[in-house]
Amino acid sequence: MPSSKILLSFVASACVATLSSAMEFQVLGAKAASMGGAGIATSPSSLAAYNNPALLANNSEKFSIHLGAGIGLKDTGAGKAIGDLSDLDFSGLSDAADGNVENLNQTDIDTLNQARSIILGMDGAGFQVNPTADLAFSFGSFGTGLFGTSDIGGIANVDQTHTALIFLGSDTNYYDITSGTPVLSDLATYNATSIQYAIDNGTTNVDVVGLAVFEIPLAYGHAFNTGYGSLAVGGALKYMKGKTFYKSVKLDDDNALDNINDNAVDSSSFGVDLGLAFKPDFSQELTLALVGKNLNTPSFDKIGGGEYEIKPAVRAGGAYQFNEWAEFAMDVDLTENKSLVGYNTRYIGGGANFDLSALELNVGLMKNIASNDEAGVIYTAGLATGPDWLHFELSAQMSSKSGEIDGSSYPKQAMVNFAISSAF
Repeated sequence: MPSSKILLSFVASACVATLSSAMEFQVLGAKAASMGGAGIATSPSSLAAYNNPALLANNSEKFSIHLGAGIGLKDTGAGKAIGDLSDLDFSGLSDAADGNVENLNQTDIDTLNQARSIILGMDGAGFQVNPTADLAFSFGSFGTGLFGTSDIGGIANVDQTHTALIFLGSDTNYYDITSGTPVLSDLATYNATSIQYAIDNGTTNVDVVGLAVFEIPLAYGHAFNTGYGSLAVGGALKYMKGKTFYKSVKLDDDNALDNINDNAVDSSSFGVDLGLAFKPDFSQELTLALVGKNLNTPSFDKIGGGEYEIKPAVRAGGAYQFNEWAEFAMDVDLTENKSLVGYNTRYIGGGANFDLSALELNVGLMKNIASNDEAGVIYTAGLATGPDWLHFELSAQMSSKSGEIDGSSYPKQAMVNFAISSAF
């Protein structure tokens, strides 16, 4: 099983699925991404239709438009294993062993056994890609648009019944080198216990899964005076078009991703979002917000039968506007959300926006407080420039924890986001 082919399977699977299809709870927009993911109390007006429709009630613009795109990457365990296998040159050693195993030197045998431990430990490791895109509009207290979010990835399945290093020798006999020295074996044992047999027959593989959802909401927000402050209530009814994807990929199959679109199925559903935004009388600069997304649990058909369900997600947040040059915001997920590759997320994060006239600077921090987090603290930053009628935004995220492949370090989680907006 060449380690380069493992990497190809994970990365190519993610890239192809990104083009064709893919779901985690995400707040859209470069500004939110660069302020620690906080956006349900501070969304630009055109994005409120997606992030929190209650904010439309406080929209001061007659018309606004937002065009944005981003991509996020998460290494959920595959990166280190791929890098370690590459460092050990498992690809070259396994090729050298096949048909000549009894003539390997002791160093090669020990290295193959080290690689064997890495392979067996890969079970459940994965790689995840989350592309997003939006074309959002607001007309006073009304909002609509086209919003695309995706959750795709590859997850390794390692057959734990096939754990032995057995190869064919030059004398047509099979030899088992799991103990550290070649021991005569046979074809039946190879078929029943060999790692290479499991790879060749697909029981050790990568499951590529994806769900892409494109939403067209009709959103509205209205504010009420409660006697204690202004309470904005908003809702969105969404038409949702989903594409689900699944394919089992052999780790050493160069053509495994051919005709990948044949393994996708389209279906549609409807979703309901509700949001609140409260400005207390004692401080109109403060906004406290709550939003629930996909409260009706919309579902989409899976290839081969069954359904993917998008579970309801609830988030709370707050924002404070300091004079006209600074804004502070924080969000926290009240529900834990699960990706299709089994990675749980529950984020808390916040940041600041500084309006320096010709340039806006954003900074923030966020953290996944779910138990299986592997990224650590995530640093966020961004900048924006231009007048309200033509505004450019760029943001990025990078985790404090990193992995390494072939001596090159990379963040365990990262995102980039770009947007153009206009308001009148």
